[in-house]
Amino acid sequence: MSYHNFNDLKAVFVNCTLKKSPLTSHTAKLIAVSKSIMEKEDVTVETIRLIDHDVATGVYPDMKEHGWKEDDWPKLFDKIVEADILIVGTPIWLGEKSSIAQKLIERLYGMSGQTNDKGQYLFYGKVGGCIVTGNEDGIKHCAMGILYALQHVG
Repeated sequence: MSYHNFNDLKAVFVNCTLKKSPLTSHTAKLIAVSKSIMEKEDVTVETIRLIDHDVATGVYPDMKEHGWKEDDWPKLFDKIVEADILIVGTPIWLGEKSSIAQKLIERLYGMSGQTNDKGQYLFYGKVGGCIVTGNEDGIKHCAMGILYALQHVG
């Protein structure tokens, strides 16, 4: 029996698989396990499969202002910043996080200087984590890089 009430918490999982929907993603399967645990605790959960969106490369809040024709990042970021918890999910490729995970980190970095109406950085009071899938060495290395990046941006 849980004595805690988490129904006011929101979590966003960002799946950084290289596989577009509806292809099977092992990262999605592992995210589903963590997501179900949170949902049992009444946490509101959303999953974003980043590769299914047209997210431009770059480190500015909206890359359309820097020559890109399309950039879904601003609307995706609204979902991320509204959440209390951000979980980055990535497969391992040659011992590294996916290129999609790196793109996510770069886009998060582009938002790290923004503040809320209290003058605090937007990520103040947020929690970050990661899920890493793969069948080769590198989980600790990938987790280290992702978690360092998340704490660096706030």
